[in-house]
Amino acid sequence: MTKSHSLGTLLRMTNITEEYMSFLRGLGMNSSQVCRVTDEYLCGEEGFQRSEAVIRLLEKYGLSPNSLFTTYNKGIIALKNRAENLVSICRQMNWAKRYGIQYILCHVGDLPENDEECYNGFIASLRQLAAFAAENQQYFLIETGSIPLEWLLKIFTEVNNPHLGYNFDPANVMYYNLPDSPDKMLDELGPWIKAIHCKDGVRPAPGAQFGKETILGEGATGFAGLITKLLKNGFDGPFIIEREIPIGPEQRRDISNAVQLLKSLGV
Repeated sequence: MTKSHSLGTLLRMTNITEEYMSFLRGLGMNSSQVCRVTDEYLCGEEGFQRSEAVIRLLEKYGLSPNSLFTTYNKGIIALKNRAENLVSICRQMNWAKRYGIQYILCHVGDLPENDEECYNGFIASLRQLAAFAAENQQYFLIETGSIPLEWLLKIFTEVNNPHLGYNFDPANVMYYNLPDSPDKMLDELGPWIKAIHCKDGVRPAPGAQFGKETILGEGATGFAGLITKLLKNGFDGPFIIEREIPIGPEQRRDISNAVQLLKSLGV
């Protein structure tokens, strides 16, 4: 019997409508990842009722969220805003716990060079977040960003908590022009990869700082090979399609094609 994998897309809370959920369910999706859980959803009885309405709609279409992309300001590495952001993230994690959301994704920010005090504070923060995640029966996942492989390995080894993991976004490897290939990062970070953003891209053009996203399967990540390897290695986390272009016919077409590609690869 073929295993059913968790397949969804990234949804802003304000974009979760009956018509759009019907469209996604019709593509064969069976889960979702939510983002932009702001105070409008976190605070008071009104926030609770707004949240309940959104979650009920997702449940109606069999798209219950299993992951949350946190909303905050400027990461948790730089000392400025760190305390505020840690509290905000924990509030969102508690919100997620209420709805059985297991995976908490976070863009943690940029590592400065030669700033030991900042780095040590970051590690201490990750230890607390991983402990908080464990208490909530969740995983706190560092989103693929500007931190290179050698530092990620150092971070995961130092924190040494099974509730700290990695969200693998192969397109971001290209976007941030990380020194290692997506394939090598997958090989080295395999034990910590708990979720994946299904997204493709290319490295920066000459003179550009950042790369560009492409249609899934048309970039330079070697996406099909990555998925084949993940499945062969027994990956059982969520596959989340992310297409960062405005909502509309083009995005819907690209998401539909992404679902077809993933299903052809065995997802």
